[in-house]
Amino acid sequence: MNEGALHSVPGADARAYNLVSQAYAELIPTAGREGDPEDEQDLAMVRRFAGSLPSGAAVLDAGCGAGRMITYLDTLAPLAIEGCDISAGMVRQARKAHPHRRFEVTAMSSLPYGDGSFQGVLAWYSIIHTPSAGLPAVFAEFRRILRPGGRLLLGFQAGTGSRRITTAYGHAVELTGYLHDIPETAALLEGEDFQVDEHLLRSPTAAERYAQGFISAGKSGRTA
Repeated sequence: MNEGALHSVPGADARAYNLVSQAYAELIPTAGREGDPEDEQDLAMVRRFAGSLPSGAAVLDAGCGAGRMITYLDTLAPLAIEGCDISAGMVRQARKAHPHRRFEVTAMSSLPYGDGSFQGVLAWYSIIHTPSAGLPAVFAEFRRILRPGGRLLLGFQAGTGSRRITTAYGHAVELTGYLHDIPETAALLEGEDFQVDEHLLRSPTAAERYAQGFISAGKSGRTA
C-alpha cells in the first residue's frame, strides 16, 4: 500500500483538525447511517455523482476528513477512491477506516497529483474554511487533476459572510468558517472551465444554523 507522506501542513485549520480528529471520527456517523448530518436531498446528489462515473473510475475525496464519505461511496459504485486532507490527524483516522486506500496530507490549492489523474472529485464540506477569494486556486487544481468530462461535486454551507469557531467536538479551536453563495461559487467554477449542471439550496434542518448548498459540475473537454 502506498500511503503517501504523513507530513505536517502548517496553519490554524490543520492544527484544529489534528486536535479534533479522533473525536470527529468517533462522533460523526458515516453518511447514510442513523444519526448522520446529511439530509436525503444531500445524499441524492452524492448518488447522482457516483452514478455519473464509469465503473472503476478514479475518484478523489478532497478534504476527506476521517473517510466517512468514502465509506458511503463504496456502497454506491465500484470506484477507485483516494483521499486527501490538510490534517494529518484526519488522514490517520481515514487510514484506520480504509487501510487499503491511498491518502495524502495536502492543501487543496496545491494537490500532489498529476494532470488528469481522476474522473471524479468529491469536495464534501471541504471549502468551508476557504474564503471566496481563495476558491479559484482550489477550483483550478480540481480542473487540473480531472480528465476532460470529469465530474465535480461540492457541498458547503450556503450564504455570505464568515464566522469564528472557538469550540468543536469538545475541544477549543481557532477556525474561521465561510459561507458561500451558490451563484457566485458557480460563476467561479465556470471561470475555471467547469460547466455547472445542477445545484441545490437546501433549507437548514433543526440541527443546522445555515442553509446548505450543493453544486454538481463537469470539466469541459477543452485542453487549453
